[in-house]
Amino acid sequence: MSQTKSSGPYLSIEDLKVHFKTEDGMVKAVDGVSFEVSEGETLGVVGESGSGKSVTGMSILGLHDPKRARISGKIYLDGTELLHLSENKLRALRGQAMTMIFQDALTALHPYYTVGRQIVEAYRLHHNVSKGTAKTRAIEMLDRVGIPEPGKRFAQYPHEFSGGMRQRAMIAMSLVNNPRLVIADEPTTALDVTVQGQILDLLADLQKEFNSAIIMVTHDLGVISDIADRVVVMYGGRVVEEGTAVDVMSTPQHPYTWGLLNSVPTLHGDASEDLRPIPGNPPSLLNVPSGCAFHPRCQHSLGKGSACETEIPQLLGINGAPNHVAACHLPESTRRRIMETDVRKVEVA
Repeated sequence: MSQTKSSGPYLSIEDLKVHFKTEDGMVKAVDGVSFEVSEGETLGVVGESGSGKSVTGMSILGLHDPKRARISGKIYLDGTELLHLSENKLRALRGQAMTMIFQDALTALHPYYTVGRQIVEAYRLHHNVSKGTAKTRAIEMLDRVGIPEPGKRFAQYPHEFSGGMRQRAMIAMSLVNNPRLVIADEPTTALDVTVQGQILDLLADLQKEFNSAIIMVTHDLGVISDIADRVVVMYGGRVVEEGTAVDVMSTPQHPYTWGLLNSVPTLHGDASEDLRPIPGNPPSLLNVPSGCAFHPRCQHSLGKGSACETEIPQLLGINGAPNHVAACHLPESTRRRIMETDVRKVEVA
């Protein structure tokens, strides 16, 4: 029997842990993540590959193999706790109450069925309607996402679509049931800048129409600055910073966030200034460094034997910013000084 929670954010994640048992050991893909998102809000989840972003998104929809994944914590969707639901109940929620837009539409769409048939099946799964009614709805959605000649495209296969059109078709299929939660996992990564902007504008328009909550999973802070209301920064399976998009982009408080911002090109400032990549590589989730997982790559670490190496930092509030938290052992005064003098800012739309 599912648990319920009092009214509040549409999605609430509490101390989520997702560990995978492998021949080499336990992979701690997500290790104590908590955040919330409300209807009509866009939450950006940012981090490099291996930070736990996509694993978190798939956990919400219950897409992990229970034989491989050890999952604990709580995930509430509109008051219903998801981790203890049966597969049948989860399946009833997928596509209607919550949906996911995947990174690679060519592999997510079935190559043997027409695009129209796949949208029809997604619609009929949750609505007791005729194939004709579902076809009308599918063509309407293809038109709604900006695909030309939707009646003709309905009968075509995914390989007959361009990359941008495939992504639009996947969005049409994902939104055909007007879901209240949309998880977009790197939906614009393989697209050129013009198409990327069109896709982001489309998601924003559809969000206004359906009042959906959107979780945008990406490594691209430029994308986040355009669309997000709030930002969660993940590293090594944990949240290291969270706040409004304005706070995180203009007054970032974690050295990892600084590294991400310093590696982002900008139209403002000195055009000759070099981008500064983060040194080293993301940690192995089989053997996450002790203390702050970022300390081996951090240019501002307090040094050998310090708390940076021995104690996992807690998310603590920032003075003057009640909804901004960061997990860093550096004193806030030190962080502010470094942030003001040595960190590139990204303008929020």
